[in-house]
Amino acid sequence: MKFTKKIAFASASLALTLATPAALLTQNAAFAKTTTVKQATKVKVTKKTTPFYHKDGSKFTKKKPYVYGGWKSTVAYKNTSYNVVKTVTIKGAKYYYIGNDAYLKASDVKVTATKTVKSSSTSSAKKASTSSSKTTSKKTSSTSSSTSSSSSSKKTSSKKTVTQIQVTKKTTPFYHKDGSKFTKKSPYVYQGWKSTVAYKGTKYKVSKTITIKGSKYYYIGNSAYLKASAVKVIASK
Repeated sequence: MKFTKKIAFASASLALTLATPAALLTQNAAFAKTTTVKQATKVKVTKKTTPFYHKDGSKFTKKKPYVYGGWKSTVAYKNTSYNVVKTVTIKGAKYYYIGNDAYLKASDVKVTATKTVKSSSTSSAKKASTSSSKTTSKKTSSTSSSTSSSSSSKKTSSKKTVTQIQVTKKTTPFYHKDGSKFTKKSPYVYQGWKSTVAYKGTKYKVSKTITIKGSKYYYIGNSAYLKASAVKVIASK
């Protein structure tokens, strides 16, 4: 009878020993799992005309129209293409932000270009860290302190991102991403408005800041860049 109990106890111990690595493997697999999501980068208007919207869902008006360069309008026209900065939800509906404080409703356009973005799940990592903190409180406290110090250092060293600029010269060229200028044969085109230069006092929303051939440029959307030396920063975040 005693012998049988010893065998049963040994079998149970072996089962617990084998179960632990399996659980860890499951957690690690969940932690390493990544998902890919497609994001719209370019859209084309499918309706005859479609309104430009503000971030609160209200439409641009004739008194306060959407302004880009010297072109003003309350609507976008059919077959016009726009580069998408980001996709947002306003009052339950999907919109595409095209820059310069303007949004287009997803139901009024079709996506013509996308990019794939990878994202990883961190839920299992949180569970693992929670369970480990119960057993190794000292290690957890030291880790959290180092994490907080690193996060504080990031805040201290973080740089402001330029979000809006204004042209300071009488005229300044529009540039391609390779540093070449737009030409009269192939000018910068934005909704019927064509030009090779931007004019003094004109404001532009900035999507990103890049370096081309050693010089700083601001990307203003629709494949156009402005040289940092020809503008001044009027807004940043």
